[in-house]
Amino acid sequence: MKLYYTPGACSLAAHIILNEINVDFDLERVDLKTHTTEKGVDYYSINPKGYVPALEINPGLILTEIVAILPFLAQHDPKQDLIPPSGMGRAKVLEWLGYLNSELHDAYAVFFGPKLDEEQKQRAYQEIDRLLNYIEKYLASTDFDYLINDRFGPADAYLFVITNWSKLIKHDLEAFPNINLLRDKVAQRQSVQIAMRDEGLIK
Repeated sequence: MKLYYTPGACSLAAHIILNEINVDFDLERVDLKTHTTEKGVDYYSINPKGYVPALEINPGLILTEIVAILPFLAQHDPKQDLIPPSGMGRAKVLEWLGYLNSELHDAYAVFFGPKLDEEQKQRAYQEIDRLLNYIEKYLASTDFDYLINDRFGPADAYLFVITNWSKLIKHDLEAFPNINLLRDKVAQRQSVQIAMRDEGLIK
């Protein structure tokens, strides 16, 4: 398999899960400004949508959209710990991935488009805080070690990656202690450390 990625983008979540399932894979970096890969390939010829991630499963067989890629990869976990194979457990994973993708990801994404004025920034921060507050209250109400249950999974990786963007947009996570506890657990995983080093995000 080959993952087309941009450092620190949501493709990092797929990179983490690839490390978790311990398979051989290649990485190819994408410059989202020029839409060219590090090998000089027009990225639109790989993913006509133009954004990352894209996962090449076999030559010519491409899967896009992080909410599709994460469950696809997680189901290849030989220990069957990352995602339940069916039933309510799997549905809960998809429910969280949907919320993170359609709500939280989009709320952060406004900072990566046209420049915002101060009033627009404050409204955008408030929206992020509103969405994070839902997650914070949920985590406070459960005894789970992670979002879905006591096992790390794709939703945890995705939440970790999205909330990493707070540093880029100067957004304070101090008001969310349970999210920060979860983030700390995820950050300590070997799969995360390796992925972040490989993408040049940490030394």
